[in-house]
This record gives sequence, structure tokens and C-alpha cells, in this order.
Amino acid sequence: MIHAVFYKNESDYIGFKISGHSGYSKLGSDIVCAAVSAVALHTAGILLDDLDCVKTVEQREAGFLRIELSRTDTISNMLLRALERTLSEIRKEYSDYLSVEVNQ
Repeated sequence: MIHAVFYKNESDYIGFKISGHSGYSKLGSDIVCAAVSAVALHTAGILLDDLDCVKTVEQREAGFLRIELSRTDTISNMLLRALERTLSEIRKEYSDYLSVEVNQ
């Protein structure tokens, strides 16, 4: 199962961690892993390259990504809220393969 955890302070998203493998299908044809990877890496790329607001990136192996922000703003919050919503929508269809939580 893929576990997505979003970290927030009182009002802002301050990071996220996505770990695990869905187990929905064999490697190379797993649509759950592909969808989660695509949206997570897309979001991480914008945070890193366009907004330059990432303090820590940890990508130990396939199936693990952790991002910690150095600062937050309206755009970083919008991006992480959109990532959380997108993953929550995927979870609705594939709840045996993906969990999504928010820690404050």
C-alpha cells in the first residue's frame, strides 16, 4: 500500500511524505503507482525548481519521497492542497492500495 502523509502547522502545508508500493498490479503496469508518482513528482518539481521553497528532499529509493518546505506561501499551499485532493480522489477508487492522511 502507498501511504501519503501531509504535514501542516496551524494553517500552512509544510511538507509531505509518500512511501510504499500499491501492489495493484505488477511493476510497470501499476496504474495506482503511476498516478501517484506522476502527481507527486510534478508537484515536487514545481516546489523545487519554480518556487525554490524546499528545505529537504529525500528520495531514498523507488517508492519513497519526502519534501520539507523552507518557507510557505499561497502558491505552495495551493499546490500541496491540490496534491492532497488529487490523491484523496485516487484513494476513493483504490482505497485498498492508497492511504492519505494530514498531520497537524
